Amino acid sequence: MVKIIIVPLTSYGVLEYLDALRDLLVDSLKRAGVKVGAYVWSEVLKPPVKCFNWERKQYLARCVIDHIRSYLQLAGVNEDSIVIGIGYLDGYEEGLNFVFGEAVPGNSTALVFTRRLRQEYYGLQPDFNLYFNRLVKEVVHEVGHLLGLNHCSNQGCVMSFSNSVVEVDAKSRFFCEGCARRIRELNI
Repeated sequence: MVKIIIVPLTSYGVLEYLDALRDLLVDSLKRAGVKVGAYVWSEVLKPPVKCFNWERKQYLARCVIDHIRSYLQLAGVNEDSIVIGIGYLDGYEEGLNFVFGEAVPGNSTALVFTRRLRQEYYGLQPDFNLYFNRLVKEVVHEVGHLLGLNHCSNQGCVMSFSNSVVEVDAKSRFFCEGCARRIRELNI
């Protein structure tokens, strides 16, 4: 059984969605044939200031990922657990303007930056259902990377690469049959 720990990095825009998010994450993985237990970390783990780029006003994804994993190791979480941090933040990786999320399979840790998933970021009216659907898709996507999947060319598959919210909206929260087969093979 795959153990997943969901870690809130901010209160705003995250805490109110965690239980429903956990349930849909488990459902997406179960439909792909993966037995999973998902748990919500009980406290907000704020990213350190050293990870914030003041010129860009964004967090460096890899720095935040390293912080999450280090903190949870000190708290006694073993390396067999998949960890995903979620925060109402904006993030980037070197060479990219922004990222919705980032996964580091080598240490079983990922994160999702949710700020650009909200309609308000683009000057539009809030749509909490749309935001939640985007959030679920991005979390399932990053967990898919941690379970060994790469990006998929099937635009409806949750593992399809998304460079904009339009692309996030176009995909489902489910793995296509090819990715579902691969994820079962990798995690049996």
